[in-house]
Amino acid sequence: MRTLVPIAALAGLLVPALATGLGPTVVQETLPNGAVLLVSEQHNLPMVLVRVVLDAGARRDPSGKGGLASLTADLLTEGTATRSAQQIKDAIDFIGGALGTDADTDYAVASLQVLRKDLDTGLDLLADVLLHPAFKPEEMVRRREATLASIRADQDDPTAVAQKAFQRALYGDTPYGHPVEGTEESLGRITRADVQEFFKHWYGPGGAAIVVVGDLSVAEAREDFTRAFAAWHGPPPSPFVYPPLEEPAARELRIDKPVTQAGIVMGHLGIARANPDYETIAVMNYVLGSGGFSSRLMDSIRTQAGLAYSVASMFSANKSPGPFEIVMQTKNASVDEAMARARQQVELIRDQPVSADELQEAKRYLTGSFPLRLDSNGKIADFIAQAWFYGLGMDYADVYIQRVNAVTIEDVQRVAQAYLHPERFIEVVVTNAADTDQAPAPH
Repeated sequence: MRTLVPIAALAGLLVPALATGLGPTVVQETLPNGAVLLVSEQHNLPMVLVRVVLDAGARRDPSGKGGLASLTADLLTEGTATRSAQQIKDAIDFIGGALGTDADTDYAVASLQVLRKDLDTGLDLLADVLLHPAFKPEEMVRRREATLASIRADQDDPTAVAQKAFQRALYGDTPYGHPVEGTEESLGRITRADVQEFFKHWYGPGGAAIVVVGDLSVAEAREDFTRAFAAWHGPPPSPFVYPPLEEPAARELRIDKPVTQAGIVMGHLGIARANPDYETIAVMNYVLGSGGFSSRLMDSIRTQAGLAYSVASMFSANKSPGPFEIVMQTKNASVDEAMARARQQVELIRDQPVSADELQEAKRYLTGSFPLRLDSNGKIADFIAQAWFYGLGMDYADVYIQRVNAVTIEDVQRVAQAYLHPERFIEVVVTNAADTDQAPAPH
């Protein structure tokens, strides 16, 4: 994996990307305020897309205040020192553009899409929400209530309930241990002062990247973004260090709810995005459970046994190790059989080599579908943002294809044995206890 060059070493340099095949050509510079500028010229349409990537994701939430990063991002477009939320909306709608902010587990993003001729207006709005958010109390109440409504709605979804319980059981009170949006309890603890402090610490340019994709040259981007963000100052954020995490012991947790379909999540600690086996794991997991009707889990649990409409396995690879999960819904009465079949398939892919046909199908799909991740300027911008944040290198599109194509049958079994551990499974089942043989465990 490529190690990112320190920002200070890039100042004033022009760094062409290495990608010459599938991936977009990207030029990297550093603006005077310390923000990294990543430009991919795409002149097929007279449009410009911008992604401002900040190390201000939910992993930065203080203990007991899950949802702070998400609420802060939501509030950026809800009024500034000189514009109300409605004025911001009217201004971007008038030029037919789009402006939005969002926070995920690892990072936050401010996004802009405008016609090339309206870039100055769009940048004025983008800079305003990033530099001068008002965090008005009434808007904070409104956004919090909207988030609470969404959280309460999730309580009727057995899979959502199971996934949140699995997350708590796996990570506990550590940065990945709460939903990005927080919980009813944690949102109630967040004050306006908390939002202001979070913004002050994590929304500076020093650790940010500005991704620009569209109809302008590198020189024009350098000039426009230097001018638009001239007043944006601040040092890089302190490095994020994930606290020591001891993987919890295997356990089963049953949650009683009046549902007709049980929600099941089973898994354990997975991998970080920078793991050198990432692409090999993707091939292995396609065979196991991410390959739709081609996957072994789907074949065993749906096709052969008719126990579930859908079932899938996934590695959520974050900056620090994310979870490995098998997720499915089944009738309350068939919970145990469905889970037994899932465990059986995990054991099988660990113990026996996959077939040559399975390997080739996985590689064909993963390499053949990859260009679809780059078939629009918006997808290109998102790809560049992730490649930068996770330190993958701007040539990653080509590197990904090469690594997938190099995977062997022996590689698949090696990573299955190294990264799948059914003996460590945390198993969460949201089910109607009256329809099953087992009583729910306390949670």
